[in-house]
Amino acid sequence: MPRPWNKITIPKSELRNLYENQGLSIAQIASRLGYSSSPIHRLLREYRLKIRTISQAKEKFKISKKELRNLYWSQKLSTNQIAQKYNCNHTTIVYRMKKYGIKSRGHLGLTRPIRVSKENLEYLYRTRGLSLDKIARILHCSEGGLQRKMRDFEIKSRPISSRACKYKKKDFSGSLTEKAYMIGFRLGDLNVSKGKSVISVRCSTTKRAQASLIKNLFSPYGGVATTKAKRGTIEINVFLNNSFLFLMPKEDKIPDWVTKNDKYFLALFAGYSDAEGSLYLHRMKKRRLKFFARFELNSYDKNILKRLWSGFRKFGIKASFPSVSHPAGTPCGVKTYVSNKDTWRLAVSHKSSLWKLIHFWERYSRHKDKQRAIRLAKRNIILRNQMSYCHRIDLSIPKIP
Repeated sequence: MPRPWNKITIPKSELRNLYENQGLSIAQIASRLGYSSSPIHRLLREYRLKIRTISQAKEKFKISKKELRNLYWSQKLSTNQIAQKYNCNHTTIVYRMKKYGIKSRGHLGLTRPIRVSKENLEYLYRTRGLSLDKIARILHCSEGGLQRKMRDFEIKSRPISSRACKYKKKDFSGSLTEKAYMIGFRLGDLNVSKGKSVISVRCSTTKRAQASLIKNLFSPYGGVATTKAKRGTIEINVFLNNSFLFLMPKEDKIPDWVTKNDKYFLALFAGYSDAEGSLYLHRMKKRRLKFFARFELNSYDKNILKRLWSGFRKFGIKASFPSVSHPAGTPCGVKTYVSNKDTWRLAVSHKSSLWKLIHFWERYSRHKDKQRAIRLAKRNIILRNQMSYCHRIDLSIPKIP
């Protein structure tokens, strides 16, 4: 998981002493150290310290019924003020009041009015950009009361895009090469959806290299959250701003601006192949050299594969014309998965063509596993080229646009 913008650093020994030995609550630790509760809670999880349940946390908070009634009814303190006084959460006070049978002033119409003008509230909320929670602490009132006050004053809430969020987001760099790669990778292996002010990118994989690629690709622009599912997969969620709207289309075609430029075309090919491509050593029977490197793309996107095949011809790369490798309704793969669509295949096995292709792929690839496979394929081609009975090819590095 990437480092959040509000990441804090507290030694594990110090946090363990405060939380476990001294028995302080998360709110009390946050108040003592001058932080909010969320970073403390996150740090406890990172250090794998056992977090107390809500019932356990409430049991550790000690206040008598007489004392609580005096603070709430005699001194007229709000539940938020009492919570701040005891360095605990507001809900803990509400829970204890229910347990003691202390009635709420709000239910009886005795809530102390919030004394703030419309101008001052707009200044705190709009000009200073404070959250309702912070304003409630300044005015010593509840957040719910502030929301009612805002409705009375007809003060509109800030748009979601301007509110505080866990991860800061940055605009896309504008690099067309990077954009082409991202589009290719998205077409191959990413699920993209749009919220009101956020572009969500999701992926589920069992490959650590795939998860690392996605993190490195998107972390400069937004938050990347990675979790391990019970089924053993790595679940990745990326949160970006609207400058990444170009990732939304999921169509079986390559954009025209990509096909018109060789560099962008190869970058998109690299992204698509990092997601869907396979480069392996194919076992051949009755041959002196038993293994031959081979490249394959297996996908439902027949039009994308046909466009790649056409683009390869410009670089002198011979590839098999895309054809159906697994018809719809037939088992494919070791787990006998049955697909509802035809699976199409594009393959390159000719030695000179494969030599060119893997050099182009290597130039733009960001997938460590694929880069390792490319190195193995290079060795195989060099070895094949040294065999006396094999046709020799020029092993010079092809020019990359």
